[in-house]
Amino acid sequence: MGEPRYVVIADDLMGRIAAGRWAVGELLPTEPELAVEYGVSRETLRRALRRVELGGLISRHKGIGTRVERTTPFTRFTTKLGSIEELTQYGEAAVRHVLTVEPVTVDAALSAVTGLAEGSQQVCVTSLRRDPERPEGAVSWAKVYLRPEDAKAIASDLGENTRLISDLVEARTDRAVERVVQRVRAVRMPAEAAAHLGVEPGSPGLEFVRRYYDALGTLFEVAVSTHAGDHFVHETILSRR
Repeated sequence: MGEPRYVVIADDLMGRIAAGRWAVGELLPTEPELAVEYGVSRETLRRALRRVELGGLISRHKGIGTRVERTTPFTRFTTKLGSIEELTQYGEAAVRHVLTVEPVTVDAALSAVTGLAEGSQQVCVTSLRRDPERPEGAVSWAKVYLRPEDAKAIASDLGENTRLISDLVEARTDRAVERVVQRVRAVRMPAEAAAHLGVEPGSPGLEFVRRYYDALGTLFEVAVSTHAGDHFVHETILSRR
């Protein structure tokens, strides 16, 4: 299997910048223009631009455009992850099965875990991820907290599919994921999660809390996913680039 399309586009854009197609300080074509040129969706194009931006070659400014900042990437260590999906190592085949969608008021305990403001109103999407290659059980159990307006915008898209909820929000609103902060910790498996994952309550597990921020620094989504510790490995590769 080849590289994801957005990775190929990002590499091509970086190559064109390095070759002087656009000078430092010059604006790239608009997102719609680039999407047409590469024959991809705006979502795929934005992922490619984020990858180029992480290398330090461009900066993006609302109302101005995408500006070239340098012709060669920063030299630094970075996690070698092709997409936000890979942060949790599901693989693209893991299908989401929504269990419940319900409004919640963030209490002190939930605020401490998620970073959401205590007393704020959220919509909680509880779901399982199942891998077709592992029919005997679920990969993870998760609760995703969304702003009510974002939850309403993606309500028709929450059927069984493999896309991240953050991807759905990007596709249906003007939000774009600018930054994801992930925290991983060892936990005792909650009873509700254990029942769905087929393990004993209180058995070892891993909890991933991912906080999604948009370009304005607004925390608009928090995903709390739990994995059984005896059949889950989280691997990070560090490479110099």
